[in-house]
Amino acid sequence: MSFLKCCTKVTIYALFIFLATAVNTFAQEYVLETNDRISVHFWQETSLDIETTIDSEGKIVVPVAGRITAAGLTISQLENKIVQKINIYNRNVTQALVKIIEYGSKKIFVTGAVLMPGPLTFSKMPNVWEAILQAGGPLETARLDNITILRGGDNHGQRIPVNLTNYFDDLTKLPELRPNDNVYVPSAATNGEGGAGGTGPGGVSLYAKKKVIYIFGEVSRPGRYELEEHMDVLQAIVIAGGPSSGGGSRSGASAPAIQPDLTSVRIISAGQDGSVVYRLNLERYAREGIPVPFQLKPGDTVYIPAKDAYGRFLMTNIVRTVLTSAVSIAVSLIIFHNTR
Repeated sequence: MSFLKCCTKVTIYALFIFLATAVNTFAQEYVLETNDRISVHFWQETSLDIETTIDSEGKIVVPVAGRITAAGLTISQLENKIVQKINIYNRNVTQALVKIIEYGSKKIFVTGAVLMPGPLTFSKMPNVWEAILQAGGPLETARLDNITILRGGDNHGQRIPVNLTNYFDDLTKLPELRPNDNVYVPSAATNGEGGAGGTGPGGVSLYAKKKVIYIFGEVSRPGRYELEEHMDVLQAIVIAGGPSSGGGSRSGASAPAIQPDLTSVRIISAGQDGSVVYRLNLERYAREGIPVPFQLKPGDTVYIPAKDAYGRFLMTNIVRTVLTSAVSIAVSLIIFHNTR
């Protein structure tokens, strides 16, 4: 065997060991909390296997070993602690395998126009968009501009409106979710009342696929689409009917037509530590192929914003309305004062 081949094999083997160790370490970094549901498996003594929930005092009951503190420990720490306790009475048990069944302390609910509404649990709290994707993603009738967070826990009943499209540039600015919150996604088909509940016409048959992407904003047919092999962002926009033509407006005939801003397309992609937002000049991308083909991954979101001209029009009209109202109130007060 040549020296080069030998070095290559050693390098590949070392890289494999490093990756395996890194993955295992990452999986064991989670610190157990109360209400987490776990399983404990003893391959040398399967009669001791259990499924249990960490109680309010942070403890679990293990056969032979008795009550053991689990909250505050990593998975590997708990495994070692269980083996140490049991090994006093049964020396045949030298290994224990702990798995998390449910993250009980980080439960939220996603309801309305999503594919799989209901409770969800996470190892760490997601943002609103990540929670919606975990619930199967939005249905094509979902109103992403009119989401409501219904607080649970100590602030039970508090309502926080969220226009998700305003945050596609920076998802870190979204209102934080808390345990027992309810993320409600209304449906345009029901005018925001009741939602689609994940069972709208064609909902399951059209969307029950794992490899999907989401396309929203100023496109002809926003919604959820199956991801084809090697699909890039340009192909994705084409299957969504292409950018909207800008033929209409949302505020009457006096408003400028809504134009898609193709120089500032956002791609939201899941990263190891949360969602990552990329900004892409689609005009340059289509013309020059710069950057290199941006291939999409399952769960990616493509968002085409409207040009600033329409936003400036809305803000100008809002300010004008507020000022007009303020002046009218002031004049009315002056007239009332002078007639007294």
